[in-house]
Amino acid sequence: MAFAIGSVIEVRGDQIIVALSESTEGNESGVPESMRVTFASDDGPVALLIGQPGTFVQISLPIGYLLCLVSETRMRDRGVSSVETKSAITEDYYLVDRIERNLITIPVGTVDAKGVFERGAQQLPTIGATAFAVPPSLIDSIYKGYAEGDFSLGRLTLLPDHEAKINLDAFLGRHSAILGQTGGGKSWTVASILQKIGRFPQSTTILFDLHGEYSDAFGDQADVISATDIELPYWLMNAEELLDLMIDRAESSAPNQNAKFKELLQSEKESHPENKSLGIEKITIDTPVYFSLQNIIDEFARLDVERINNDKKNGPLHGQFTRLLMRLSSRLNDRRYDLIFKPMKYATSASMEDLFRKFIGEKKNNRKKIVVLDLSPVPFDVRGSIISLLLRCLFDFGYWHTRVFGKQYPIAIFADEAHIYLSDSASNFSSRQSAERIAKEGRKYGVSLNVISQRPREVSSTILSQCGSFLCLRISNPEDQAYVRSLLPDSVRGIVSMFSSLRKGEAIVIGDAMMMPTRVMIDAPNPPPNSDDAGFTASWNKDPDELDVAKVLHAWRNQKAV
Repeated sequence: MAFAIGSVIEVRGDQIIVALSESTEGNESGVPESMRVTFASDDGPVALLIGQPGTFVQISLPIGYLLCLVSETRMRDRGVSSVETKSAITEDYYLVDRIERNLITIPVGTVDAKGVFERGAQQLPTIGATAFAVPPSLIDSIYKGYAEGDFSLGRLTLLPDHEAKINLDAFLGRHSAILGQTGGGKSWTVASILQKIGRFPQSTTILFDLHGEYSDAFGDQADVISATDIELPYWLMNAEELLDLMIDRAESSAPNQNAKFKELLQSEKESHPENKSLGIEKITIDTPVYFSLQNIIDEFARLDVERINNDKKNGPLHGQFTRLLMRLSSRLNDRRYDLIFKPMKYATSASMEDLFRKFIGEKKNNRKKIVVLDLSPVPFDVRGSIISLLLRCLFDFGYWHTRVFGKQYPIAIFADEAHIYLSDSASNFSSRQSAERIAKEGRKYGVSLNVISQRPREVSSTILSQCGSFLCLRISNPEDQAYVRSLLPDSVRGIVSMFSSLRKGEAIVIGDAMMMPTRVMIDAPNPPPNSDDAGFTASWNKDPDELDVAKVLHAWRNQKAV
């Protein structure tokens, strides 16, 4: 039996305002001052707190109900109509000021006569339509009917006995964003989600860990690869990625450098003895096979000083590669780039299979469901090249797996601290371009991108615009709130005002993964990531220890913690 709580007094395209009615004698309808109602249901008496942001009300339609999310509760003086004033004068009685309680709600979907929920609304209610309380059983049935794979993020904040189930296929397949300020619980949320993904019999998940937070969070399910052990050989790069490392496109000689490099690259790949035995019909400049970069550098050096006509005249490309050679020499002598330019383990085309098995957790006889790439030791200016190559290679692997086997090989990529390397700045061009390609095309080939950031307005707008689901933790910064609001559909933008009041580990889930915007308390990860705030008070209250400064400096200089 439906329990009436008020009626509609205002209808807009994205907002419906409900005026709560006074409680009737016997509490058969209306809302008392305590805002708590109790009514009968098929499961027995139900007690609800009306008007809490994040809860629901249903409003009558000609056929079925419109389900609305409460975003705000207001109290205001109720105006006196001219009819009431005239009646008071005629009958000689006083009018007492009255307070009206209003619920500001956002329409999210319709429930038909059979109780089936459908997102969106073809029809909005009229003024005076009756609003009803929503029993928890209806909300629970809606979530269960939509979720795929019985995957739960945690508990519904306002109905803690009910699980917050999501459609995991939609969350991953249509890309997603986990957004929230520092201390809001992003690492907690990521660890919790990946630990649950790790319960599947098989899964392939890659996490970019920029701060070394997750090394102990997944136990035997994960393979933690430190940047000190990573090799991403230059020969895996396509021609454009190599050109970005070598050529300054602003130079006047850049066109000559570009054209000659592609010519030499093609020749080196075709002429390498190992590549001739691979049975490749046609090797191109982008074919991922080994080649000698040193041979190309030597040829550039020769052309740069070439003299013709018995040394009487400069060669046609004399002096065109001087600055390129200086840049290459600088990169080759920079030990931070050794993982790219001086591979030791992956220095043949045949080694590519072992490298890819490592990156996707498919090492023979030692399969891992989660691969954590610890990029914390990698310097900032090298990190972009590494991430760009990883993203592009994972996309290409998914693409060709789909082409070869006629089915997708699902790969979920979680990009932590995405604002650092996926922003719109020019310095992040290569990594952003690789990520944008996945965001726009990855769904077709089973490659999912999940962006994690505390600064959403600094992440590429192209990437965020392709995300179908948003898991928003506490966001207090007005500029970030405004940016997230601009990413959301008009019908749910009002919910952004709730972001600043969320607790740590609490989130509002919006988009394809949830049937409707939902406030969720994320399950605590076990074990948690190493992301807790520093305990200043506890640490400073202890007796002082002798600080081994030399050990810290030694690790710093060697870029390796022993």
